[in-house]
Amino acid sequence: MDSPSPSSEAPVDSTSPANPPTEMDIDSPSPSPEAPEDSISPANPPTEMDIDSPSPSPEAPEEIPGAPSGKTLISSATTLLKQTLLPPEIKTICGKTDNPKLCESSISPLLTAAIKPDASSVLVLSIQASINATKAVMPTVNKVAAADCQELYDDAVSNLEDAINAVKESDIATVNTNLSAAMTDYGTCNDGFEETGEPNPLADVADKLHKMVSNCLAISTLIK
Repeated sequence: MDSPSPSSEAPVDSTSPANPPTEMDIDSPSPSPEAPEDSISPANPPTEMDIDSPSPSPEAPEEIPGAPSGKTLISSATTLLKQTLLPPEIKTICGKTDNPKLCESSISPLLTAAIKPDASSVLVLSIQASINATKAVMPTVNKVAAADCQELYDDAVSNLEDAINAVKESDIATVNTNLSAAMTDYGTCNDGFEETGEPNPLADVADKLHKMVSNCLAISTLIK
């Protein structure tokens, strides 16, 4: 019986124990590339913009102390324009008074297109201007003057109102009586300060009102 031939030797593994293969860990993730270093250094942090904060509003123009306000300038310009546009008949009537410029400036704010430029109409306007001026100073009178001056200025208003009613009734004698009484009211208040020797805070006010009513008396003489 033939003996089996020796089997061929298995090929020797080329991987020697001295150089074991490197085992690859397929489960571990590959290292991610390093992120680029932020170019903004802590020494120069970015400026944060506050989008909620409103932008600064422009500063209002600084007012000049003692300078007239815009309203005052507009009012003065309007009054001056009305004086310039006064009908010549009214300028002629005011020219017959002792204070023609005061006559024009006092009645021009009250003038309308419906008013006739005759002596009676101008007289009513002039008296009404005196009433308005007297009422306008009443807070000052009540603050700085004695009680008798307050009553006198109230009486002056009543006398002037009666004078207007008399003009409408063509009662010139009563007109003149009431106008003269109003002038006396202003003067009596001034006399009270002179008697006591106290300074009169209403001297300038009374002087202007006296001139306004004096103009009314002059205009009343033009009514035929």
